[in-house]
Amino acid sequence: MSDDQNDINRRDFLKVAAASAAAATTAGALDGCNAPAQQLTRSFEEAVTSEQKARRRQGRSQVGLLPCQSYEHDIFEIIKPELAGLKLPNFKNKSVVLKPNMVEYREGKPVTTNPAVLIAAIKLVRHLGAARVTVAEGPGHMRDTEYLLDATGLGKACKDMEVPFVDLNLDDIVELDNHGGFTKLEKFFLPKTIVEADAVVSVPKLKTHHWVGVTCSMKNLFGVVPGRKYGWPKNLLHIRGIPHSILDLQHLVKPAFAFVDGITTMEGDGPINGTAKHMGYIIVGQDLAAVDATCARLMQINPHEIDYIKMAGIVVGNIEVADIDVVGPPVGTIAQAYAMPITFSNRELLKQAAQQGS
Repeated sequence: MSDDQNDINRRDFLKVAAASAAAATTAGALDGCNAPAQQLTRSFEEAVTSEQKARRRQGRSQVGLLPCQSYEHDIFEIIKPELAGLKLPNFKNKSVVLKPNMVEYREGKPVTTNPAVLIAAIKLVRHLGAARVTVAEGPGHMRDTEYLLDATGLGKACKDMEVPFVDLNLDDIVELDNHGGFTKLEKFFLPKTIVEADAVVSVPKLKTHHWVGVTCSMKNLFGVVPGRKYGWPKNLLHIRGIPHSILDLQHLVKPAFAFVDGITTMEGDGPINGTAKHMGYIIVGQDLAAVDATCARLMQINPHEIDYIKMAGIVVGNIEVADIDVVGPPVGTIAQAYAMPITFSNRELLKQAAQQGS
């Protein structure tokens, strides 16, 4: 599909979504954390049930900040000495699916998970005992997955590591009960590859995001949703609310841990059209709420100002500094200020962008 066709489909979707959002019961359902200040999270906190709160991770969380300055060397060998200090799951004899970010391709822009990071993630889960490893993604914009695999280098990485790739947009679908979900959807339809895996690992690229502020390990789960069922860019979930959809996917997929590409990241008009910003770290952790909150702080962004992260702190895991054990340098010593998308702070511009399909 051409970019022009993609833009037309996006415009059509956004017009429908804008109309649906006007009738939504929760303010800001379409534009995520661009609802009036704290309105979305306040209404969420008031409505959340004790059953939903009971899903939240108990105890402390750990996030590893592993220095890695470039993609030119063997990343796994660089981080391997640090693994002993990390709490990671035992994957002995298990089937593990790695979910990178391959939403689209823009030449010269760090839109996707770098192939070197994917290779390191494959080596890591094998090191943890995985008997079978699969890489799977359902691109949210471009429908030519073979082109994306070739253009991004992720296809070559899979071939070099002798790991199969599954297009989640086209995979067989399994119906799941979404009782107690935040989108109010009674059923969710997820790919068989995800549902039948023993474990799923989120392998995102750390970026700013023009609708939700920051995209990292939890937002990366949007790519498990099959486009042939939900459309491009996963239309129904946008209409139901990005933050709410993120939380439902987190509880349905139950990712084992996150392995974040924070080496070359993106700031500005993310997640596709922003600019590169070097951070030089791989970020690892089993509590995805803690990982994303820590990544936000590395960008000098208050996680309490990112609606889905704040909401995740209520029903997923820890987002408070006092509840997260950081393995590596103190966050404040390596954090950098990130330029945010202008639409994130200007609701009128966000509405205009939606009308223009951008």
